[in-house]
Amino acid sequence: MVLSSEQVDRLLLYLSELIRWNRSINLTGLRSDREILIKHFLDSLTPLTLLQPRKGERWIDVGTGAGFPGLVLKIARPELEMTLLEATGKKAAFLHHFIGLLRLEGISVLQDRLEHLHGPRWEEQYDLLLTRAVSPAVILQNGVGLVQSEGRILFFQGPPDASRWEKALKGNRRLVLEGIHPVSLPFTDEPRSLVLLKVV
Repeated sequence: MVLSSEQVDRLLLYLSELIRWNRSINLTGLRSDREILIKHFLDSLTPLTLLQPRKGERWIDVGTGAGFPGLVLKIARPELEMTLLEATGKKAAFLHHFIGLLRLEGISVLQDRLEHLHGPRWEEQYDLLLTRAVSPAVILQNGVGLVQSEGRILFFQGPPDASRWEKALKGNRRLVLEGIHPVSLPFTDEPRSLVLLKVV
C-alpha cells in the first residue's frame, strides 16, 4: 500500500511522541527507531495486504497498548471507525493525547477489559476484531459476541500453525477458519502470519 506524505508525517510524529513518552512510561520494550518502525509500525500495516475496508467499517483493536495495530491502521485508513481497547490507564492516556494532537475523528479509546464488554450494548457492534497482544483463547471466550454475523476476527501470530487452529476451533459453530497468511517484515527473519476467522 502507498501512504500519502501527510500520513507518513503523522506516523513520524507518532514515533516521536511514543519515544518521548516511553522515557517515563513503559509503552514499548523496543528502544531503537528502526525496531519500532519495523516491529510495530510496519507489522501493524500488514492486515491491509488482506483486507480492503469499506468506509465506515467498525473495527476494534483489543489490547492495543500504545496503539498497535489500531492507531496505525486508522492513520493509514482514515475511513475506518476504530475503537482502541486498553485496560492500562497510562497507555490509554497516551492514546488520548496522541489522538487529540492529530485531531483524529472516528476513533475512540475505551479503557476497560474485554471480559467486561458484554450485554446488548456490545453485541455484534463490529465488522472486525483484531489483536496483536491478547491470546486467542481469551478472544474466543470473550470476544466473538462483539462481531456481527459475516464479520471477522484477525490474529497476529508467529509461524503458521494450521493444526493448532483446527484444534482450537473444533466444535465451534460460530467461527470458520478463513485463512492463515504468512507475512514478511522487511529487515527481519522472524516468521509472521495473520490468522483470519469468519463469524457465521
